[in-house]
Amino acid sequence: MSASGSDIQTDPHLAPPPVWRRLFHLTAGSTIPVAGIFAPEMFMVVATAALTAGGLGLDLARFRAERLNRMFLRWLAPLLKPDEGSRVTGATYMAMGALAVFLLFDRTVAVAALLFLSLGDPAAALVGRGMPGPRVFGKSPVGTAAFIVVSWAVVGVLVSAGVVEYHWGLIAGAVAAGLAELAPLPVDDNLTVPIAAGAVMFFLGV
Repeated sequence: MSASGSDIQTDPHLAPPPVWRRLFHLTAGSTIPVAGIFAPEMFMVVATAALTAGGLGLDLARFRAERLNRMFLRWLAPLLKPDEGSRVTGATYMAMGALAVFLLFDRTVAVAALLFLSLGDPAAALVGRGMPGPRVFGKSPVGTAAFIVVSWAVVGVLVSAGVVEYHWGLIAGAVAAGLAELAPLPVDDNLTVPIAAGAVMFFLGV
């Protein structure tokens, strides 16, 4: 991996505006689960596998080619975190998370888990960023509460729309998603959040 790729992202003029990254997270992240409501499950597995392969392929290619990495960082600077010049991007991890939940769980569980991530994570960042008070693992507990409340709202919408039947495990899955986002895990939360939420819902019989 090229150190120079990381350098370009630490340039203060290229620091990613959080609003653009959060909007991208919300819109792109929600596209997959919304598609999963209507598309066949096998189609979602194939589509998310293709997205994962494409994301990993691009990341590996740019790690090997300094010039490609610089171009990638220059064009997508508003959407990237400062350290994504030298590691797999959050978008690739999101595709991996989507593939994992569509492979491991029922489609309704996968849809709910991915919507918890795509809507709850930006809410946690937006609320927690400017919130005074104590931090847990460097994050605001109020932001985590916002994540869970938004995820509960997602459950309400999905149940009201007839996408899923109400089950208390959905509520527990939303809490699990929020706690996974808070936890200082070594793996990107775009992967851990949907898997944690999906696993809890699956084992509780959703």
